Amino acid sequence: MNVRSSDLAAYVLLALPVLAGLLLWGALPDRMAIHFGTSGAPDNYVARPLGVVLAPGVGLFAVLVTRYAPDWLSRTYTAPQVERATVVFVAGVVAYVQGFVLAWNLGYRADPTLLAVAPVLVAAGAFAVYTYARGGASA
Repeated sequence: MNVRSSDLAAYVLLALPVLAGLLLWGALPDRMAIHFGTSGAPDNYVARPLGVVLAPGVGLFAVLVTRYAPDWLSRTYTAPQVERATVVFVAGVVAYVQGFVLAWNLGYRADPTLLAVAPVLVAAGAFAVYTYARGGASA
């Protein structure tokens, strides 16, 4: 398998929060909050092992599907640079959100809307502008 630099970057981004979770294992609660309602209060908890690997595992699955799914699963045929950017973007968003989950479970309280949703929307907007500017958008 030819591992591209974008793939390597994505895998590193997904591995870092898992490594952080393992290093901070003793400080994390037995039941970790992984989802937060609109009020900012957690509304879904899982066991610590699942809380450490769930989001990065979903991110890894998304990266693998983005990279290796058959072409017929997509309605568009994107340029290789868009695919590479998508792989790194997906991994980056998942790593960022997992970092927030770890921080919240370690006692650092912040508004999930501000810390999780706003940067994701800004990054998604920047990605959309980049894709459109590179000619990746078609009618």
